[in-house]
Amino acid sequence: MERTGLPVARMSKPVTVLVVSNHGDIVGGGEISLLSLLANLDRPRWAPAVVVPHDGQVAKRCRSLGLPVHMIPLPTLRWPGPAMIRSIVALWHLIRDTGAHLLHANGSRAMFYSGLSGRLCGRPVLWHVRIADTDHFLDHVLARLATFIVVNSKAVGGRFAWAPSEKVRCVYNGVDLSEFRPHSPPTHLRQSLGLPSNGPVVASVGRFVPFKGYQYLLEAAQLVHHVIPECHWILVGDGGLRGELERACRRLGMDKHVHFTGWREDVADILTLCNLFVLPSLCEHFGRVLIEAMAMGKAVVATSSGGVPEIVLDGGTGFLVPPAQAEPLAHAVLSLLNDPQQAAALGAAGRRRAETQFSITRHVEAVESLYRQAMEGRV
Repeated sequence: MERTGLPVARMSKPVTVLVVSNHGDIVGGGEISLLSLLANLDRPRWAPAVVVPHDGQVAKRCRSLGLPVHMIPLPTLRWPGPAMIRSIVALWHLIRDTGAHLLHANGSRAMFYSGLSGRLCGRPVLWHVRIADTDHFLDHVLARLATFIVVNSKAVGGRFAWAPSEKVRCVYNGVDLSEFRPHSPPTHLRQSLGLPSNGPVVASVGRFVPFKGYQYLLEAAQLVHHVIPECHWILVGDGGLRGELERACRRLGMDKHVHFTGWREDVADILTLCNLFVLPSLCEHFGRVLIEAMAMGKAVVATSSGGVPEIVLDGGTGFLVPPAQAEPLAHAVLSLLNDPQQAAALGAAGRRRAETQFSITRHVEAVESLYRQAMEGRV
C-alpha cells in the first residue's frame, strides 16, 4: 500500500479531500450538514472533491459551490456481488487520479467503499456517523477501517461505546449564523402561507416519518386550540406520512389551523413568523432544526430524546418534554404562548448558545482539525 506521509504543514497546495456521500439526493439533515461543511471549508488549505452514487440535489449544490463531482454507484451492502467490486476499484482509481490524500465518508455505505479503497491506497478515512442505530457487525468492520469516527452527538457516540475513545470524536453540527439570524419577516409571506394577519404561530420542520412523532404534535395542537383557538401551526417538510397526517388533521378538526408547506428553501424566513418552535421526535439523533430555530432567537419545545438534551437546555433555551405524549407537549406550548416575555428570554438565550456552541465556523474548525490529525497520523 502507498503511504502519503505528508504532514499538512508542509503541503504547498490545498490537500485534496475526497468526500463520499451516501446519497445523491437530500434525504435529511445529514446531507444539509455535509453541504454546509463543504461550503465553508478553508479552500486555500483543503480542496474537496465529491463522490455521489447518482446525480441529484447533492451534486447540483456541490457544482454550484464550484466543486468537482464524480458519479460512482454505491450498491447496497445486503447483496454482495461484482457491482460492489467495480465500485471499490472505481473509487481506488479516483483516489489515484485526483491525488486525494484523505477520504471523508458521510454514512455507513459510503464508509464501506471509502474504507476499503482508502486501505488499498493507504489513505486515512473519516467516517461521519449521524444516526444512533447500530449496524452491529458492520459497525465493527467499518470502525477498523476508519481513522476517526465522527459523531454529531454524544447520543450517537453511544453506538460506539466499545470502540477506543480516542477514535470516536464528537463534532456537533453547525449553522450559518449570518443566514439564520433574527430578522423581520418578508412582506406577504404570512399571507402566502394561508395565515391570518395576526395571532400566534408555532412551527416545526422535518420529515414526515414515524420517528419524528408528528401524530403527537397534531394531538397537542388540538389541545392548544381548545385554549388558544387563534393559534396556527406551520409544518415544513414532506415524507411518506404526509397524507396520513393531513387526514388526521381533518379528523381532529384542525385542517384550517395546521398548514403543510412541503419542503421549503426559505426556512429562516418562515421561522421569523413563529412565536416558538416545536420538535416532537420520538428519538432524535441530533436535531439540526433545533439549532436553526435557536439561532433565529426562537424558544424551543422539544422531546427529551437522543441528542436533543445536548442542544436544548431545559428551562434555559426552551422546554424539554417526554416523547410520545401530547399533553406535556401542549402544556409546554401553552406556557410559552401565555408568557411572551419568558419565550423571548429563552429565545435570546438560544441565540447566544447557537453562537457559542453551534456555529458553522466552530463545526468546520473541528472537522479541519481532524483532517490535520488524520494526515499527521495522530490517532
